[in-house]
Amino acid sequence: MKKLSNHRLITLCLLLVPLLATGAKLDPVRHKWFRSEIMDANGLYLLEWRLDHKDIVFTVTVNTRGFIGLGFSHKSERMSGSDLVLAWVDDRTGKPNVLDCHGAKDNSRAPIQDDTQNYHVESGYQNLTHTTVTFRRALETCDPHDVIIGTDTMKVLWSYGDRDPVHGDLSGHGKNRGARSIHFLGPLFKKPSDPQLRNDIRQWDVTVKNVSIDASMDTLYWCKILKAPTLREKHHIIGYEAILTKESSTKLPLVHHMTLFECSPNSYPGSDPNSWDVWVKSSGAVCNSNLLTPRDWDSCVTPVATWGIGASGQFLPEHIGIPIGGSMGGPKYYMLEVHYDNPRAKRVLDHSGFRMHYTRHVRPHDAGMMISGVSISDTQMIPPGQKLYRNVGICGPSCTGAVFPTEGINIVSAALHSHVAGRKMKLRHVRDGKELPRIVEDDNYDQAFQQVRQLENETNILPGDYLITDCAYETLGRKRPTFGGYSTKQEMCLSFITYYPKIELAGCYSMTPVKEFFETFGVFQFYSMNMTDVENLFLYNGNILDLLPTTVFPNFAPGGDIDDEQNQIAIKALQNAKEYSIVDEEEMLYKESILNKLIISDPLEFHDRTFLSHLNQLPWQEPLFTRRVEQSLLTGKHMTFCRVSNESISVAAEIFRYPTFEAFVKPPSHCPYHLFMEFNQSSKAKKLTTTHALILLLLIITTRR
Repeated sequence: MKKLSNHRLITLCLLLVPLLATGAKLDPVRHKWFRSEIMDANGLYLLEWRLDHKDIVFTVTVNTRGFIGLGFSHKSERMSGSDLVLAWVDDRTGKPNVLDCHGAKDNSRAPIQDDTQNYHVESGYQNLTHTTVTFRRALETCDPHDVIIGTDTMKVLWSYGDRDPVHGDLSGHGKNRGARSIHFLGPLFKKPSDPQLRNDIRQWDVTVKNVSIDASMDTLYWCKILKAPTLREKHHIIGYEAILTKESSTKLPLVHHMTLFECSPNSYPGSDPNSWDVWVKSSGAVCNSNLLTPRDWDSCVTPVATWGIGASGQFLPEHIGIPIGGSMGGPKYYMLEVHYDNPRAKRVLDHSGFRMHYTRHVRPHDAGMMISGVSISDTQMIPPGQKLYRNVGICGPSCTGAVFPTEGINIVSAALHSHVAGRKMKLRHVRDGKELPRIVEDDNYDQAFQQVRQLENETNILPGDYLITDCAYETLGRKRPTFGGYSTKQEMCLSFITYYPKIELAGCYSMTPVKEFFETFGVFQFYSMNMTDVENLFLYNGNILDLLPTTVFPNFAPGGDIDDEQNQIAIKALQNAKEYSIVDEEEMLYKESILNKLIISDPLEFHDRTFLSHLNQLPWQEPLFTRRVEQSLLTGKHMTFCRVSNESISVAAEIFRYPTFEAFVKPPSHCPYHLFMEFNQSSKAKKLTTTHALILLLLIITTRR
């Protein structure tokens, strides 16, 4: 390295001062990447891609000497309406070809050639068994038949046939085709390629043992305590993969998602350290159960691995690793939490879990994982019949300012998690009254494809910044409100964030304060319980029977001695709420909900109703009413929780209003027809005549020039 002159050194310092003053990261890590995926179950279709400025370059290698089909869609896995490209190598000339096409709307015809060719062949060849073709296209072509390739989840269609296409004849593609979801933009880190490093990687399988899933179990959360490998020196976990038991008839796992947590055995006074070794030998217990789950397990809160349906796992970039082992008090025990989703009433003996990969070659930085988003409770409410309805979970300055180091943390990946109703998800970043570019954003979220999103550019989060997990749901087919909860018929809004350097933070959540939640719906008081007691039910996962006076509900037995008229009213309301039969898990969830056991006393016009029946009677079909509720809960007060893994650190919960900030605006499309379509499809736009549409399009083009 050359020695700098005094003049150059002074100039460099002057350039650095404003950057340091604003807390900007001088050299955010940017990853150069190249991706590949096997598209079919037999390994016959390989898709590879990379970015080249504003183009994406594909290489397809398939076990055929005929045509290769590749398609893109945001929603459908069918050829109809999809963006398609056909590739082949001419058998006579050896020349590679690509043809820009789209699927016919009736799905009964062969692909239709586009008017404009936006796919451009770069190279290609075939041998006795395989065909390989490389071609490129712009991420945004401005062709109405071409799908924009961006950060959203994409449905990717694949097919191939035995012959080159002749005059639209694609015989043979019907038996050799399929579809899968892919995130196209961003790296996907893998095991180290260096042979020496690969030889030093060890494996630790953390799985449940013989968990019997019966046909009657629709949803089950099962937790198992495991002991870490004995490692005298600190090692680094560099990645993990899922180990999944598959059900015999469907060849699919019943696991919906899994998380592995670190435990802190000394969290509670009077805890017996020897109990942990006993729990290690046991098969586990139902999670989050006041009756079945030992209280000490509440100390297992810091995630180190997460997997969601459709994902493959995660490997970390080469400069970070999650610490394990060592003589300096590293975690000795872990808890595996497995969520089983069994709507088809299958039976399986499950042994699912993680294969953890760790190495003695410690990397430059210790990494950690935290969870952020909406605290799981009934105060997360999504009305029925909604095309899109938003919830947000906020990690605010009370947490980031108290726990984050001065230089902040650097996010390397995030996994977004919601359930069946989730349609759009994003992890937002706000600093000094301004929203910065979205850390992760997916406007086509697919709950069946929850792959970790690894970032091309690491994002630096400073003390005082906001992290906002923003979720939008569709409930058009639902007749009753959907609430936050653990079942897939309920909802979540969470981000699993991998970052470095590791800090003592396990989770950062928010919820609507309980009092404000009820007041949003015009309810101010319940029979026999003050609002503080009600709040404790939500905050501490309490049982309503533990808080009600015994004279109010004497064992819920018919004919009990009740002297108070209000108690009579409350008993009658509860009995009415129990009259319907339980036909499925959804009915059970409604019956057991806290909201179905709270009987309104104020205001008088709502009294004698349970709060749940009150919600069911609200005019959710009125858009103005629903938007008012949505905005009130979004922009109103939020209660944030900072959950730390070190018992010596305490951060109090805080109630604050939704922050005021300048929202991040995506750069506008450079395609005039997209602007026209967005305007014409907006809720405020009137339907345009053809003449008006043409005039508007000309105005847009002129303006952009």
